[in-house]
Amino acid sequence: MPGSLKEAMAAVFLPGNLQDEATCSVCLEFFKDPVSIECGHNFCRACIIKSWKDLEMDFPCPQCREVFQHKSFRPNRQLANMSEIISQFTLRGAKGAEEDGLCGKHREALKLYCKDDRRTICVVCDRSREHRPHAVVPVDEASEEYKEKIQGRLDFLKKERQELLEFKVNDDKKTQELLKTIESERQKLLSEFERLRQFLHDQEHILLGQLEKMEKNIAKRQNENITDLSKEITLLNKLITELEEKIQQPMLEFLKVRCWLSDDVKCQKPVPVCTDMKMHICNFSLKTVVLEKVLKKFREDLTLDPDSANHLLILSADLKSVRMGCRKQELPDNPKRFDTNSRVLATTGFKSGRHYWEVEVGASDGWAFGVAKESVRRKGLTQFSPEEGIWAVQQNGGRYWAVTSPQRTPLCLSQKLSKVRVYLDYEGEEVSFYNADNMQHIFTFNVAFQEKVFPLFSVCSTITYIKLCP
Repeated sequence: MPGSLKEAMAAVFLPGNLQDEATCSVCLEFFKDPVSIECGHNFCRACIIKSWKDLEMDFPCPQCREVFQHKSFRPNRQLANMSEIISQFTLRGAKGAEEDGLCGKHREALKLYCKDDRRTICVVCDRSREHRPHAVVPVDEASEEYKEKIQGRLDFLKKERQELLEFKVNDDKKTQELLKTIESERQKLLSEFERLRQFLHDQEHILLGQLEKMEKNIAKRQNENITDLSKEITLLNKLITELEEKIQQPMLEFLKVRCWLSDDVKCQKPVPVCTDMKMHICNFSLKTVVLEKVLKKFREDLTLDPDSANHLLILSADLKSVRMGCRKQELPDNPKRFDTNSRVLATTGFKSGRHYWEVEVGASDGWAFGVAKESVRRKGLTQFSPEEGIWAVQQNGGRYWAVTSPQRTPLCLSQKLSKVRVYLDYEGEEVSFYNADNMQHIFTFNVAFQEKVFPLFSVCSTITYIKLCP
């Protein structure tokens, strides 16, 4: 049998009186630095010093109560060694005893629980000085109490875990939604830039074609002018020669020259090439300015101002289009609203810089749009004219017009309008309109702006509409 096992068995079967002999009667613990007093009884050095602490004479034995005149004790080394050996045997056997539900020191059932030391003890331990001031309760009671605490802690941890799991699920869901949103925005961005590239490609093709056409027109006009000038010069050379011959004739013949002088010969000068072609080139420059605007800032993203809309006008939910309804709507009155004219302003106004926006128009009569000064009259019936602070184009009576004063200017266009680009140059003092499909110039107002201006839209027919392009 191994030595360690023998020691453990010896520790378990040590006689109780042998343990008692190694135990201090004061602290009920194994002797620590034991000393002997005159009557032969043994105590821990600290225990006997504490017992005689406040005494100056008559020192009684704590065990037999015999009184001594002097405070004297001597170390008991043999007892110290024996106590140490017994305590080691007891300690080694305590683990096995505790597994059997017994106190390893006193061989008593572990029926109590010390809350201060957080361990089970027996009734003898409870009476010892070590546990006397401690909070001690029955094992069953302590077990139930700790079970409740553990159960409470377990419930709390489960709740925390559930909350974390729910947080993880929700966070994952929101993360996926954000990733989907980002992907959607990426596709929109790619689509918009593809549209922009296509737009620029189309504009390049159109504008280069127009430049080439202007070059051909200039060359053609120049050739025509050269031909006409050559004819006129030939005619003049002939007349000059004839007159020079007449002036050399005799006096009577010379006097007949008067009939030549009476003929009023005036040359027909052709129209200079730069006269009308310069206007075409200026209009073309405006188109390139618009392209610069596109590249610099793209187009203005306008919305309609519902506070300014007339009661008959119906605005779309995104405030991008307007049409005319059949009856008045119940709308709150405010200083910005047009109460008589079927008009509406954009939310954004401008008091500097260059800007442009595109407008989709219905095929039928009854629309007009342009810009209006901020102080334009909103109440009562007012004219659609520059005098009222409005510069616009319109479709009316099956034709297109620039709303000029004192009379409207008819517009001769090569094709029907479906989308119009409005270009505003505040410092340049002009408002220009272009056919957005082919960049054909429609009309330009020259205006010395004095205040903030707003895009203006008017619909006066239920069978047409105006829409702001994205």
